[in-house]
Amino acid sequence: MKKTIILASILGLGLGRGAMAQGTTNAPPPRGPPQWEVGLFAAGARVPLYRGSDEHKDYALPLPYFIYRGRVVQVDREGVRGLFYRGKWVETDVSLGGNPPVSDDSEARRGMNSLDPLIEMGPAVRGFLYRGKRLNSLFLELAGRGVSSFDASEWAFQYEGERVNLSLVAGGFSPYRGAKWMIGGRAGVDFADASYHSYYYDVSESEVIPGREAYRSDGGYGGCSVSAFILRRIRPGLSLSAYARWENLDGAVYEDSPLVKTANNYIFGAAVMWQLAESKNNVSIR
Repeated sequence: MKKTIILASILGLGLGRGAMAQGTTNAPPPRGPPQWEVGLFAAGARVPLYRGSDEHKDYALPLPYFIYRGRVVQVDREGVRGLFYRGKWVETDVSLGGNPPVSDDSEARRGMNSLDPLIEMGPAVRGFLYRGKRLNSLFLELAGRGVSSFDASEWAFQYEGERVNLSLVAGGFSPYRGAKWMIGGRAGVDFADASYHSYYYDVSESEVIPGREAYRSDGGYGGCSVSAFILRRIRPGLSLSAYARWENLDGAVYEDSPLVKTANNYIFGAAVMWQLAESKNNVSIR
């Protein structure tokens, strides 16, 4: 149950992405959203067991959510972020991310140990190419994260390597002021060290069976991805969002692993967000 809650939290960070921080201007900042919000978040998603797996698992779970828009610390759809520097065109922060666990019922990993969920943390730098009203932001993001697995039964962490991602991100786009629809997307490439890739794709001599030979991963290119979301505000405090992501492994350094069964993965999800309470004071849109 603990792993399920952790997984749902991780999935929740990816559904409805696109609410990005605004840059500073010299004009008086207009009234923005409330400083904090509390509500319920019901999410469902169809997710591959791991990147390159041809097996999937469906998840659905309601969770409470909390959004906080502070000057230094922010908690939102992008995760937990500590903003070290925020300018009009450059922003740096520390962010969190993760990946779901892989159970031992995988056919490709038959006889191998199950894998714990991964927790990622590290710095990110965003260079903004555009800021506006209809499209609130377009930016390049370079993020580097240290990765640890989390054993929920013992509440123990184990370091598993490092990842780097370079992405082009389009924040929420609305066709006109006050529109109830918003869309956004992201396209990026991934790189990781051998330690991270080995967590998913290594096969030891003791795990060899017919059709699954021994394999040792290298560090380097880990694939590319394109994702998009659409959000519809049904009424004040209630919104519905959908999320889709395509991942491609052609040319990845681990694509020859016997645990890689497909070069393309597709992730789909949807979520309902119901706001229950908000702060009386609002933040400024910068």
